[in-house]
Amino acid sequence: MLITRSDNSSERSRRLIKVCNERLADAVDLQLQCKHAFWNTTALDLRKLFDEVNKSVGVYTDRIAERVVEIGGVANSTERVVPTWSHLLCPPDALCRNHASTLATTLGSFVELARQAIVSCNEFSDFASADMFTEIADGVDKWHRTLVAV
Repeated sequence: MLITRSDNSSERSRRLIKVCNERLADAVDLQLQCKHAFWNTTALDLRKLFDEVNKSVGVYTDRIAERVVEIGGVANSTERVVPTWSHLLCPPDALCRNHASTLATTLGSFVELARQAIVSCNEFSDFASADMFTEIADGVDKWHRTLVAV
């Protein structure tokens, strides 16, 4: 079932919007962590890799935000919201110099949360959102595997 703006009064739509906004906050957090790794790395090959990951995550962030609006919500992920809504695992060594490992851990955490969103969306019969999160989870998992190998 394709959930659209006209369905926003239902409890199911409100719960879907909540799931999508939670993943949106996680995606914004992930994107900021990508930039943190990029800014604090001097190795050109790693900077290039972190920049590519950041660009991909930016596309995913926009897709999630657009989906929230499509189903009748407000994409809610300002700098005040992300710290309170983000569920990403942030390793204790996040300020260390091993940014590839740290970012790999965070990417893995995001993949798990995206896969949970797939289950929730399927339970709500919102297959468009489930498909979106499947594509995002697969894309982020690819980056996760790349960074684990670094």
